[in-house]
Amino acid sequence: MRSDAAQNRQALVDAALRLFNERGLTPTLDEVARAAGVGVGTAYRHFPNKTALAFAALEASLESMLQAAEAAALMPDGWAGLAEFFEVTIEPQATQQVLRDVLATDPESAPMLEVHRRIGDSLGTLLAKARKQGSIREDVVVSDLAVLATLLGEVVRLFGPVAPELWRRFLPLLLDGLRPGSTTALPVGPLTKEDFIAGMAAQARAADARRPGPKRRGAKQPSS
Repeated sequence: MRSDAAQNRQALVDAALRLFNERGLTPTLDEVARAAGVGVGTAYRHFPNKTALAFAALEASLESMLQAAEAAALMPDGWAGLAEFFEVTIEPQATQQVLRDVLATDPESAPMLEVHRRIGDSLGTLLAKARKQGSIREDVVVSDLAVLATLLGEVVRLFGPVAPELWRRFLPLLLDGLRPGSTTALPVGPLTKEDFIAGMAAQARAADARRPGPKRRGAKQPSS
């Protein structure tokens, strides 16, 4: 891809992230093109429709989380890597409306599943290292980390407007619960990766149903 074409594509993705995070998936491809400062024809050459652009925005949204997971997996101290992963990803991901909107539309898309797989692989490497070093309890699995990150993200979404740093109070409490030693046995098993994605999608659909105005076309409805 020529440099000017690559710049135009990046401008479209950046504008889409900004607009979709502000307004959900309601902005049209034409609106995104105007916000990006490129022609509508240029936008359609890169993305045949808004859905394609939404998935490109989603991949950009998750890229920072993927990079953080890969960097954490390379740290020599597994526990330090885990703490760093939570530290750098909680706040940015909690504010990514596009992630929740695309989840509600198509939680099992190939791009979504591929990024989740790569993040999971890196976190699995990180967990294995922490277990070998004796710094994390043995019964913690990757999906537990995903759920705990989601819980902290809810703190950001609920209380961020009045207490933007509040989530940092709960991060040490969360991390202390992952330490080995005198622990209470976990009474139920962990979520599977598929159940985690399905649960996030159901929550996103419920939020969309409560949102005033027209609903996103193509969003899957829960089966009865």
